[in-house]
Amino acid sequence: MVSASRYFPLGLLTIATLVQLTVGDEGDPCHVKSDIPGICRASSACNNIEGYLRQGALSTSQVPSCGFGAREEIICCPIVACCPTDSSTTTPSTRVNVPDKERPAVAACTKIRSGERPITVHILGGLPVDPGVYPHMAAIAYTTFGAVDYRCGGSLIASRFVLTAAHCVNSDSTTPSFVRLGAVAIENPAAGFQDINVIDIHIHPNYSSSSKYNDIAILELAEDAIESDNIRPACLYTDPENPPLDSKIFVAGWGVMNVTNRARSKILLRASLDLVTVEKCNASFGEQPSAMRALKQGVIDSLLCAADKKQQKDACQGDSGGPLILETNEVDGVYSILAVISSGFGCATKTPGLYTRVTSFLDYIEGIVWPANRV
Repeated sequence: MVSASRYFPLGLLTIATLVQLTVGDEGDPCHVKSDIPGICRASSACNNIEGYLRQGALSTSQVPSCGFGAREEIICCPIVACCPTDSSTTTPSTRVNVPDKERPAVAACTKIRSGERPITVHILGGLPVDPGVYPHMAAIAYTTFGAVDYRCGGSLIASRFVLTAAHCVNSDSTTPSFVRLGAVAIENPAAGFQDINVIDIHIHPNYSSSSKYNDIAILELAEDAIESDNIRPACLYTDPENPPLDSKIFVAGWGVMNVTNRARSKILLRASLDLVTVEKCNASFGEQPSAMRALKQGVIDSLLCAADKKQQKDACQGDSGGPLILETNEVDGVYSILAVISSGFGCATKTPGLYTRVTSFLDYIEGIVWPANRV
């Protein structure tokens, strides 16, 4: 088995849609579409907009901009919240949210998305990832005789915790020294990056190096990461149901980008992949007897599979522990960590890559990161 880790260079574009401009000052009345009354408000103070975006009642291209304040964009913020499941009996002016009992990961995500970061259009001109697009990305550093090597990735999920794969940190030779945050160019990062020592390693108690199950771990940092435009925790995917197969998902990291010379990327890259059903994934791995020795139960629900149909992009060596990212709104960068890069039978082959499904381990993650439901 080859540890999943890096994808290959291929042209990749996200297309940003233009946002309608409504001239106004903060506090002025406005309309979001013709039937939703609003008020011009700083984007970070618009608490209602997330519900409309999440429920699909609005896209970011339908959120008018009133202009720009001293610190951030002023948007037309809906006055009322969105949205009941049955919209046939209500109008936008009467929609209300019925709050659910939030688990810590959901409350943490709400806190992350209610920060001061405004709605920002990111345009990616290919595989290289622009600074600030994935501010949760962490490069895990290992020190051997004074030499530093970045062999795995991870995701900042709280100010002092990084989510990664257990196989990245489960032996003396894979004991991390520190994590590097806020870097795109991993060896020559721009100003503002942070290197923070690792003080504790939490490996899932049921993980075994002889199998591919429970391949998840959490690194505890020596100090809180200082948030900035380029350093910020990511939300975890918490829906018990898998996203649709046509969802926009990406892997990201600094791993191998050329399987011939095993060269690793010096800059953060990403690649789009497609989700693969458990049935198809089991069939693919069933054709690889050597791979099945580490999957004695087959591909179970705590695993996700993803692949590139053209077999040109993938995670590869050096990307392990990094995120499988679900993008729910590509224009303003709304996404969540769907899974952790675990392993694969080669890179960009007909056999899909294996990923540790985050929702199967929420209790484990929350017990370490947010004990006693403290967020």
